Parts: sequence; C-alpha cells; structure tokens
Amino acid sequence: MMGINAMKPKVIFVLGAPGAGKGTQCSKIVSEFGYVHLSAGELLREERAKPNSKYGKIIDTHLKEGNIVPVEISCGLLKNAMLQSKTKKFLIDGFPRNEDNVQGWTKDVADHVTLQGVFFSIVHWRSASKDV
Repeated sequence: MMGINAMKPKVIFVLGAPGAGKGTQCSKIVSEFGYVHLSAGELLREERAKPNSKYGKIIDTHLKEGNIVPVEISCGLLKNAMLQSKTKKFLIDGFPRNEDNVQGWTKDVADHVTLQGVFFSIVHWRSASKDV
C-alpha cells in the first residue's frame, strides 16, 4: 500500500446510528485537525454510479436488498481513496459495520495503517425527542 519509508496513514473509525451526528462531528474534526472524511456509503454509491464499474452491479444488488456489500469491495474502495489522497489522516465513516468487516479490514488493511481509535456517536433520546 505504500513505500518502505512512507508513514502509515492514520485512521479513526466513526460509527453510530443514522442521525447521531457523525457527519457533523466529522466536519468539525476535518476543519480543526485536517483529516479527510471518507464515507463508506458514499464511496459505494459513487462506485455503483460509474458506468463501467467492475463492482457496480454487485453493490447495487446488495444495497437494494439491504445487505452489506462484500468486505473485499468496501476495503478496496477505502484503500483506493486513501492512496489517492495527499493527506494521510482519515476519518472512516460507516465502516466497519459487522464482524466480517472487521475481519476483512484486519486481513487486508490493518497492517498498512495506524488505527488511532473509534469514535462512536450516540443520540440521547431526550435531546433527540426535543427536535420532533
């Protein structure tokens, strides 16, 4: 994934339910600390939309059926996005989503990055109910 003398990219996983504020917090971290925000869902949707995508139909089928996309595809898209970036600090939003994702990441990517931690955003029922 990188040259011998290159520093390993730094990664923070950003997890939480829809509406938990992951995007808001990512925007603040990007502004304050210079991380690149990689949304696993957005990368999948972009790949699905490419006319000659090798994985477009597979992604489309999984998303329409509400299934998780094969980990090899998700990890491949994340790796490509990190390789294309000049910045080497990443917030990965929406990944991993299950144990298979964790195992795939560990097998294919973990040795090539420095995992700094996991940010888990939680919506408190009381504060969320005030907006309804």
